This record gives sequence, C-alpha cells and structure tokens, in this order.
Amino acid sequence: MGISGSDVTKDAADMILLNDDFASIVDGVEEGRKIFDNLKKTIVYLLTSNITEVFPYIGEIAIGLPLPLSNAFILTICIGTDILPAISFAYEEAEIDIMTRKPRKKDDHLVSLRLITHAYLLQGVIATSAGFFSYFSTMNEYGFPPRLLLSFMGTPF
Repeated sequence: MGISGSDVTKDAADMILLNDDFASIVDGVEEGRKIFDNLKKTIVYLLTSNITEVFPYIGEIAIGLPLPLSNAFILTICIGTDILPAISFAYEEAEIDIMTRKPRKKDDHLVSLRLITHAYLLQGVIATSAGFFSYFSTMNEYGFPPRLLLSFMGTPF
C-alpha cells in the first residue's frame, strides 16, 4: 500500500498502490492488457503495410517488372499512411472480453512467430495481391498488358 505502507515494504514490493485501493489492481491489469493488444495491432499493421511496399522492388529485381511508383512517392505514401493510423491504434478502446481472458504466460512475447506469420503470410499476401491486381488492371487500361510488363531479361512471356 502506497500511503500506509512503510519504506521497507515499498522497496520489497513488485507493485505499489498509490491510492491504497485494491480496485486499482484490476484497473492496472486492464490497462496493461489494452496497451499490449494495441501494440500488437500496431505491429501487425506496420508489418503488413511494409511488406506490400517491398514486393514491387522484388518484382523489379527478379523479373524486370516496372516500378509503379518512384522511391520518393513510396516514401511519401509510407509516411502518410503508416504514421497516423499506427498512432490511432494507441487510442483504441479495450476489447469487451479483455478481462475474461487467461493471463499471458511469462514467455509470451509481444512479437511472436504467430504474429509475424499472420502479418506477412496472411494479411501481407492479401494486400500485396490486391496491390498487384490494381497495378496490372490500371496498366492494362492504359495500353500496357501484363504480358508486356512481365518480362524476363527484356523478352516478353
């Protein structure tokens, strides 16, 4: 207890209640779980959006696919579309079932293999596929069919 506790007990404690109210523990746990969840959502969002920005460069290097945007435009889009939405995740309200979940294990990390797999292999593939579909559709409308864009060493497929 923060107000009525002695200095020795405060030094030995893992947690100090500043207002001597045990209900503060529940509020603290709820806030901690909310922050952990919001950080995970932010990381998934940033990983997903960054993988979609890398694949056009891989396509250029691997099969000679023309870049849809220059480096300056990619940087502008990255700054404009990553920063504000990522910050908005910090202010998201807690999920309804946040206090009915079991406590996390001590070895449960913020960034796990499951989170990376979800971001890159599920959402990243979907977002990248949608981006390439839009790219090829737009280029086709302007007279550049995919068979001309997909060239290997300058030879059309």
